Amino acid sequence: MPVFTAMDGDAPYPHPGPGQPGPRRYDFHERTVSRQLVHRSSVAEVLITGWQSTGPYDFLLGAQWPRLHGFYRLPGDRHHDPVLMAETVRQAALLVGHAGFGVPHDHHAVLDELGYTLGPAGLDGLAVGAAPTELMLRISCHDVRMRHGRLVALRVHAEIERDGRPVGRGVGGLRILSPAAYDRLRGPRRPAAPPRIPEQVVAPELVGRQQAADVVLGPALLPGSWLLRADAAHPVLFDPMDPAPGHLPGMLVLEAARQAAQRLHHPDRVVPVDLVTAFHDPIAPDRPCVVRAVQEVGPESAQDGCGGRRAPVRVVLVQDGRTVAEVRLTGAPADGTPAGGGKSAAAPAPARRGLPLAS
Repeated sequence: MPVFTAMDGDAPYPHPGPGQPGPRRYDFHERTVSRQLVHRSSVAEVLITGWQSTGPYDFLLGAQWPRLHGFYRLPGDRHHDPVLMAETVRQAALLVGHAGFGVPHDHHAVLDELGYTLGPAGLDGLAVGAAPTELMLRISCHDVRMRHGRLVALRVHAEIERDGRPVGRGVGGLRILSPAAYDRLRGPRRPAAPPRIPEQVVAPELVGRQQAADVVLGPALLPGSWLLRADAAHPVLFDPMDPAPGHLPGMLVLEAARQAAQRLHHPDRVVPVDLVTAFHDPIAPDRPCVVRAVQEVGPESAQDGCGGRRAPVRVVLVQDGRTVAEVRLTGAPADGTPAGGGKSAAAPAPARRGLPLAS
């Protein structure tokens, strides 16, 4: 059984006593949990707001999304960006590892998988309201592996509710590594190097972004391929407390996949309503990583919860000749104007050796 620990004043909310109402009597959204429990240095980026164990491998978590997130945001601002669901599940898995299973804070959590799917209401279940969106996550832990009394791996399933109604499901898999094991995974020690940032950037309007600083793809030689741009100065995709990370963040991989899929569908805006990611190897920050996207072959049309056409896209990330991550996402049409506001796309910059670059 896991060891339940109270850390830095963020103890779990107590179980109801005899004759008391159920867990919903407690305010799971009064405050955020400790930043270190979800590996965030900014309180503004902490989405988990309370937790309680409901069984040896089951937890109830509260989460809150701001009305408008500065980075995860859809055109038109009518619905929340579903990718927030992935970040919420990621934080939930980390909290369960630390607070539920006693994982030390100097250990490393490496993602094996991360994904979500929207509920029956589709995007309408993520409508932006007049107040921040409060969620409840019912977490069940699977494939829990312990070694010498320490957690080494687990998989969390999350049923996500809003006002008592299901809005989606999520899954996240973690491997827990001691500092020594993490160093062995990274290979021979090298001086800490900042993440690699290709000089050129894909035009923001082609990948559904407004600012070049938020674009994570750089041009590459082959169509349907891009170089991953990993800017450690990004305030959301990277944590400022770790300016020279040993491996690139999982949420950067998801954003790269979203932008690659958006590039394939430009000028139509698409929202990833279903997304599943498998992480095979940590991505080294100081070596080139290629992002490749292809439209999957399947039925000509499929309906999502909003009645829109789905567009399955498979994205692979390749580094040093190995596939280090794979993402499959299904998109639905987004609100708002097409990427770039209907303007013609900027022409890609020419390659230095005279070959065209794919943007």
